[in-house]
Amino acid sequence: MSRKASGQWPVVRGHGIVILCLFLLSACDKSGGEAYKKGEELWAAERYSDALTQYEKVVSKNPEGHLATDALYQIGNIYYLNLRDYQKAIDSYRKLVETSPGSPFSPDAQRRIAEIYREKFGDLKGALSEYQRFVKVFPKEADRARYRMAECYILLKEFDKAREQYENILKESPDIDYEDDVLYQIANSYYLEGKTGEAKKGFEELVGKFPETRFTADARFGIALACEEEGNLQEALTRLTQLKGIYHDQKVLDLRIRGIQDRMEEKKKPARRKR
Repeated sequence: MSRKASGQWPVVRGHGIVILCLFLLSACDKSGGEAYKKGEELWAAERYSDALTQYEKVVSKNPEGHLATDALYQIGNIYYLNLRDYQKAIDSYRKLVETSPGSPFSPDAQRRIAEIYREKFGDLKGALSEYQRFVKVFPKEADRARYRMAECYILLKEFDKAREQYENILKESPDIDYEDDVLYQIANSYYLEGKTGEAKKGFEELVGKFPETRFTADARFGIALACEEEGNLQEALTRLTQLKGIYHDQKVLDLRIRGIQDRMEEKKKPARRKR
């Protein structure tokens, strides 16, 4: 079972994110400010190598200045989004986080480091290490990193560790607006692990607490699957039938219903005598 999660960071794209900094250029070192502005223009024109040269000038002119930290972020973005040189992207993002953790762009830089390890390198353990670093450096935003850590643990089939992260989210961030999502992931992790009893309890908790969210139908579907796994075919069939017109994938629902019906018909047939 799967369901697209809502416990995710907002997506940050493109060079427009730091437009808000341009109004400060007049107060900065003139040459650094001009280089930064030129870098923005060249990036917009898709002249990536030339843009990198301008941003690197900003960093070298005034390494301690706020434009230098923003330029490091932009350098990382160009390597990541445009040139797909992921190691150089990591190097730039890492330098930003280590030298200026208070920059408004540092949390996103650390997130992207973890994202590169997970999605580009396929290194789940490396990604976990980077998400752990995020939790340590940016504790106020730790819930999103914990969510992604849990996803990595699920892929590694380390279900207890995944649930530990989900539980930490609920404990440390009780006011999140995606509690239903987290409860669903906890229950689903039990199902994936083959612990249908715990999964059923988890799905029932979600339905009881959130009877009308986008995860409710999935939880009800999960309860039905747990019933089927436990051999309660009639209950599973009843629950699945009640989801007609509600569940988001009617083809999957119909296949599951027919499968249970076939099993029930097979059970009605008399056993063949052995010769």
